[in-house]
Amino acid sequence: MYDIGGSYIKYGLISGNRDILYKNKVKTPLKSKALFVEVMKEIFESFKDSVEGIAISMPGKIDVFDGYAHTAGFLTFLEDTNIVDLFHSFTQLPISVENDGKCAALAESWAGALSNVEHGIVLVFGTGVGGGAIVNGKLYRGFNSIAGEFSFVQEVGSLKQNSYLGASGSVVSLIRHAEKVKGLSEGSLTGEMFFEQVENGDAEVRNVLINYCDTIARHIFNLQYIFDPEQFAIGGGISEQIIFIEEIKKSIDRLYESNEYHLVVPKIVQCKFRNDANLIGALMNHHLNKVKKVGQELT
Repeated sequence: MYDIGGSYIKYGLISGNRDILYKNKVKTPLKSKALFVEVMKEIFESFKDSVEGIAISMPGKIDVFDGYAHTAGFLTFLEDTNIVDLFHSFTQLPISVENDGKCAALAESWAGALSNVEHGIVLVFGTGVGGGAIVNGKLYRGFNSIAGEFSFVQEVGSLKQNSYLGASGSVVSLIRHAEKVKGLSEGSLTGEMFFEQVENGDAEVRNVLINYCDTIARHIFNLQYIFDPEQFAIGGGISEQIIFIEEIKKSIDRLYESNEYHLVVPKIVQCKFRNDANLIGALMNHHLNKVKKVGQELT
């Protein structure tokens, strides 16, 4: 399994019943497609005698049926590329590929926080905001296969270029805001340091977190009235921080109490698989969809 991100490629060997037998990560090669293929092949070579297929999670607008990446997020060198054909340059194994946010939603629906939920939404917070919607127990992709690309949801009442949830809801934005408030140079604060300061009672940093969660809560209410899910599962590395989950719940409660016209309080849970969700979901996608072998077409 490959979970291809803008900073790292996480990879692992996973059994059919979701047991992660091995996992590791390497920095994502960003210079060229050729270098990218070289790294993918090198990883594959170390497992080739143990695998029956390859499942891939990556950012972008992905045609899950033929493996074509129309976009690829930060990985611009993979735009307009058939990812299945790219991997078939070094192996004839069956290949599947799906958007990373949708993989997270598949994982949580399959055996995670949404395993007994017919209607649910997964929100994954990282360098942007991804995720997916589960409708009638199935992943909803939409007409253009972009359902769940929450990063592109525009902020209410703003027409600014960067007024999107992908900017205001990103963990990078959260940390950069805290640096400005504390008068620190950019890049001097890590996520771990940020939450240590929150836990230690730093009022300024805590207020940054509250404002961040207030923004997320407003979007969650909007999604509640559009999809009416039973619950929202919150994922991404930041979801490891229980205080983050709790602050979202508090923001939702405040917003509900401040508006007499709200009909329901959105239910928030923590994703089960968190940083492993994309790998698990890629496996689920592999099971769900027919995969393409060399010389064969999907039917």
